[in-house]
Amino acid sequence: MVALASLLLPLGAAAPSAATDRDRERVRTGTATGVTERAGEPMASTERPRVQGVRRYGETLRATQGRWTRPPQTVRFQWFRGPDPVRGATSQRYRVRPEDVGRQVSVRVKAWREGAGSAYGRSRWVGPVEHRTGVRRVVSYHVETRGRIVASLPEFRRQAAESYADARGWRGRGVVFRRVARGGDFTLVLAEASEVPRFSPGCSAEWSCRVGRYVIINQLRWRTASPAWNRAGGSRRDYRHMVVNHETGHWLGRGHVGCPGRGRPAPVMMQQSKGLDGCRHNPWPTLGELR
Repeated sequence: MVALASLLLPLGAAAPSAATDRDRERVRTGTATGVTERAGEPMASTERPRVQGVRRYGETLRATQGRWTRPPQTVRFQWFRGPDPVRGATSQRYRVRPEDVGRQVSVRVKAWREGAGSAYGRSRWVGPVEHRTGVRRVVSYHVETRGRIVASLPEFRRQAAESYADARGWRGRGVVFRRVARGGDFTLVLAEASEVPRFSPGCSAEWSCRVGRYVIINQLRWRTASPAWNRAGGSRRDYRHMVVNHETGHWLGRGHVGCPGRGRPAPVMMQQSKGLDGCRHNPWPTLGELR
């Protein structure tokens, strides 16, 4: 019967196969992913992407692509901080940001192949992300006022604490600041401008100052920043970070420094309130100052 059926085929036609459509699928190994691929199979994740690297501010993390049912033609990355996508973080590598400290991060990978569509794979959460430097020193401070205060004292306390806790600040040198109700290692003072010279003849009603254990923030500058800072386009919030970091830097034993070069970020210990000398305004200690 087989021979008779073969004789009945048109000249040059192939003999029919008993294999099913599934058996006729071309099977090969995808060397890019190390998985077995079947032609026509939709794209799907078979192994999560992973986050590799040191989970510390200032370090760079790297994402693996994960594994897929078919070798992807394009792969796209999106990094997440907690449940929220990090804006602009769409590369395979991710430099850890100050906002990541204390948070968990993950990466989502989208793989696509023509004829197989696209699919997503999500890494496990990693973290929490650590500060640039571990704790080396713990200092305490309390807050006082001098003269007539019209600025919000709760806001002053809160924003000063934010400056001290920020991963870009002196915390990056390993210094942890803790506010106490009284006493402490130093006193952070919000002072009416006319009260500032009372701390020392070397202090001016125009600027903030540091005298002994007193870190004195001039209320006028706290409220309005400085003319030079404003001309340079700096924000008032960044000025507040800068003046707290600058005067506290004096308490930590740091002296004034100059601009290291035109266009470079100003060191926080530069007198940025008075001018930038070609530097860019910067509210945080530079890496050189942190070292």
